[in-house]
Amino acid sequence: MAGFYKNVAFKKCLLIVVWGVTLFAIGFGISFYRGVGQKFDKVVEVPIEEISLKGVEDGTYIGEYEYETLYAKVQVVVKNEDIKKIVLDEYVTAKKNDAENIIPNIVDADSIMIDDISGATDSCRIIKLAVADALSPGAEAVETAN
Repeated sequence: MAGFYKNVAFKKCLLIVVWGVTLFAIGFGISFYRGVGQKFDKVVEVPIEEISLKGVEDGTYIGEYEYETLYAKVQVVVKNEDIKKIVLDEYVTAKKNDAENIIPNIVDADSIMIDDISGATDSCRIIKLAVADALSPGAEAVETAN
């Protein structure tokens, strides 16, 4: 049996099989990664419209948005027709830490029509869409501010 592994033809065959499996695995990994990336990139195509705070009563509003495996649930505190605070209650995404930095920007601008955080575009859009849901026309405050 020891002579079996000394055969040069067997070694070449074994090397070809190992390389073939390795290249297949790399190709499959790349195509899988590209497919997953394209799936999440489609959230960028979801339209975001400016929210109007005119006539929005003081209070806390809850909104949520889900797209594929991305999810955000927020509480938006409005006072004097201004966004005073946004609390991220639930959040499911791969780029949590980066995307959370958009919340102060939304509060400062009183608008969701701001630039996304570089590298966390999809996650930022989920948060902005949840805020838009909270302040959509006809939304009612779950808690009234005094």
